[in-house]
Amino acid sequence: MVSADTLGTLRVDATIANLRVIASFIQSIGQNLQLAEKSLFQIELAVEEAATNIVKHGYTGREPGEILLKVAINDDTLMLTLGDWGITFDPNTATPFDVDAPIATRNAGGMGIHFIKTLMDSVTYQPASAPGEPNRLILTKQVERLSPGTQLPSALRELNAMLRISQAMMTNIDLDKLLAQIVTQLVEVIDVGSVYLYLIDAATGTLHLTAASQPHKPVGDILAQHVVRTGELLNLQDDAVNPYIRQNVGAPPPSSVLAMPITNHRQTITGAVLLLDKHSGMFTARDERLLTAMVAQAAISIEVTRLHQQELEQHLINQELKTASSIQKDFLPQHTPQLAGWDISAVWTPAHEVAGDFYDFQMLGDGRLAIVIADVSGKGIPAALFMALTLTVLRFAVGMRLSPEKLLDRANQSIVSNQQSRMFVTAFVGYIDVATGRLEFANGGHNPPLLYRTATQQCEQLTTAGVAIGIFGSATYNRSSNQMARGDILVLYTDGITEIVNSADEEFGEARLASAICNHAALPAHEIGGLVSAEIKQFAQRSDPFDDETLVIIKRV
Repeated sequence: MVSADTLGTLRVDATIANLRVIASFIQSIGQNLQLAEKSLFQIELAVEEAATNIVKHGYTGREPGEILLKVAINDDTLMLTLGDWGITFDPNTATPFDVDAPIATRNAGGMGIHFIKTLMDSVTYQPASAPGEPNRLILTKQVERLSPGTQLPSALRELNAMLRISQAMMTNIDLDKLLAQIVTQLVEVIDVGSVYLYLIDAATGTLHLTAASQPHKPVGDILAQHVVRTGELLNLQDDAVNPYIRQNVGAPPPSSVLAMPITNHRQTITGAVLLLDKHSGMFTARDERLLTAMVAQAAISIEVTRLHQQELEQHLINQELKTASSIQKDFLPQHTPQLAGWDISAVWTPAHEVAGDFYDFQMLGDGRLAIVIADVSGKGIPAALFMALTLTVLRFAVGMRLSPEKLLDRANQSIVSNQQSRMFVTAFVGYIDVATGRLEFANGGHNPPLLYRTATQQCEQLTTAGVAIGIFGSATYNRSSNQMARGDILVLYTDGITEIVNSADEEFGEARLASAICNHAALPAHEIGGLVSAEIKQFAQRSDPFDDETLVIIKRV
């Protein structure tokens, strides 16, 4: 079977006003194919009737939708597919229209269906195959073409630009190139001195000249702002132009002006098109119709192209975030320490691609294990960068063999004097004597760790005074100590573990964490961490964390 060649695609809002746009599109197809007047007339009537049915009945009781029209040809058989996302209705199942029946007994709406079937060779209906897919009404017609050398009607010759714009939109995803193509077609088909296309910056709300056939003119800015503000088409000729221009800008006026706003599918004005100085005199009603048709089609493509560019930009951002996440993971320990008499595990779950939580282990030459857990204020890239800074400072201080409280003091002084971001970090630092189980620690505003006692089978908090690092240069920190017996478990965590909430707005809290540790204390460290994480997810009824979650389990065995 020979495949059909696509001639053009049109997607517009399903409104009565856009029936004119659809008609112009069909006429441009007919001009391109050099269809005989009878064939083109029959196709126009059938498509208009089908589109009218979609507008009036397809979206009844629903939000306003769209019409998608695709045209293809196989030899001399034209295939027109009208798509909509509205109510399913197969015209082939409707009660046949009886032209001989009395008017009072004829089925409502049947004449339109009868009309389409009479004009077309075949009518096929395909309901939506999946959510998000359109219903499709497929019309086919064996067409007749003009004899070689036959002159085309002038209206069709002018509307050929509609097809060229449609084809450009199907293949062009670069917004600047697409806009330049639209400007070029308008200059050629309407025969004007200059065309200016303006778009509104979505971020700032300001109107910018985006594409033009001639150098910028201040008068264009004023006219574009006018149609954007009023939302109305502007057609000024000779004497009408002069007072308007003199009143607003006082510049030498163009001989004629045709301008109209660009609106997207939500009827939001997104820009303006401005045509100046038509060579043959005044802008006509035909020019207005052609500009309306081209702008309606261009508006959809501009929106789609913008969305495509946003997707590309977001894809680039996502790739950069993945790279940042990979780099950040490299800052963390690649493996937990494997020490005789100790079982250590860590769970680090960032809420986003990058995190502000971190932990660290360093084995010192005197037989002590240095442990750090910290939580940076804020989220995202700034928090990740500050995390890298803080981790570097703390690692350097640990390498100096400073006591826990002096280590936090040195880190605080360094960060306060070298950062302007006003960010801060909470941190817990401890040294464990691997041989004896003695723990010395200091706390800089971090969540107090839990220490599970195998003797009592209860958890206790390890508290000591100290504020977060990076806030006050005059902050002081205290040292405390404790003893870990065999079977005891030290649990370090960030607030993402305890402050996660459920549907009742209850926090998981320290009490539930302590209970979970007690319930699973007999298990290996990595199983304890996994089970606690599972309980948190079950409590919150969500698989993705709201905040960064870090949990370190250190068990003396």
